[in-house]
Amino acid sequence: MTSHRKLIIGAAMALAATVGTQIPGAHAALTDLTGHYNISTFASPFTVPGLNQHIIPGASDMVSAPDDIAVTGNNVYIGWGDNVASDGGDGGQSVVAQYSLSGQLQNYYTVTGHVEGLAMGAGGMLYTDENEDGNSALTVIDTANGGETRYGYPNPSVHGGGFDGLQYINGNLYASGSNPDNGGDSPTQVNSHPVIYQVTADPNSYPHTATAMGILWGNDPATNKATGSPMTLNVFDPDSLNQTPTGDLLLSNESGASLTDVANPGTTSQTVTSLSLYSPNGSPVNTDDTGFATSTSGTLLVADVKNNTVYAITAKNGFTLNQAFSSDKTNQSLDMLNFSTGLETPIITGFGGPAGIGFIPDPAATPEPAAVSLMGIGAAMLLIPGRKSRRGAK
Repeated sequence: MTSHRKLIIGAAMALAATVGTQIPGAHAALTDLTGHYNISTFASPFTVPGLNQHIIPGASDMVSAPDDIAVTGNNVYIGWGDNVASDGGDGGQSVVAQYSLSGQLQNYYTVTGHVEGLAMGAGGMLYTDENEDGNSALTVIDTANGGETRYGYPNPSVHGGGFDGLQYINGNLYASGSNPDNGGDSPTQVNSHPVIYQVTADPNSYPHTATAMGILWGNDPATNKATGSPMTLNVFDPDSLNQTPTGDLLLSNESGASLTDVANPGTTSQTVTSLSLYSPNGSPVNTDDTGFATSTSGTLLVADVKNNTVYAITAKNGFTLNQAFSSDKTNQSLDMLNFSTGLETPIITGFGGPAGIGFIPDPAATPEPAAVSLMGIGAAMLLIPGRKSRRGAK
């Protein structure tokens, strides 16, 4: 295990006065359509000496292209993809940055390849996926000492592409199977491959390998969340993997304008619902990430992958508890999502490329009693013992 932890000294001191505050002009293009929100900058590019200069001499040392966000405990982790090839073919490096809840840069870690999903596991172990389009790897960062262990995913994968979103729930790590058939699937060509895997990384294996067992396939039966009718999935563009307030896995079918909700993932009581996403005029909406306001007071983080900024958004009159928000790739906006009907209502526009979403709850905000009860039920259901995939290991 080799440590790649970078200690921020001068850079952190230089940024401390600006990160987490509103930087003039940083979000001048963003428009709050409702007048209900305050917008400031949470994280901006910073210098990593020698970043990717071994590939392109004279390349910029500034990180770029923020995407996935993981909020855990007193820290926020953000993956800066640095425009590295999505299959890692250029040999470039990405950066995972660690921030305080107020946006102060604390540490950063370099990983080989294009960083995508982030998930915090037990014991301060941060899981990261690299190369979502193929040649994927799983890197595990020990945030206590900066050590990194890199695991190889099956290559080629069962679904023909790479691994993207990550979530760690009830002691299990899950990953989405992205770019199925190397981009060959479409609305008219059904994806019959796994789209969500349960992942196991064996530190005693040599070389270090990660095993991936399918728990959901792209053409599995499901229930239409809006109508209650039975249906068959066609998740042909699996992307981000999120967690709902009740502990479900939530998979984005980005180009397919839908979300797939998996309750009790990987157990005998696993249930699947699908929600089609549409705008107020009825047209489909492609989304990248979906996040939830887990308290009535807090900060919503939204990464703009093209404008190299992570924005901090607060609600002037407070958030609605468990309100869903989506990064809208069709309208380049942040949308308020009706999680029952699929209606996506733009509330902030002007993003270059809205991507990862995270939420920092205000520890002083107490959930309503009904919400506490609901979350307790979800937590209890997660304690049901796991099962093997009905289709076997993949």
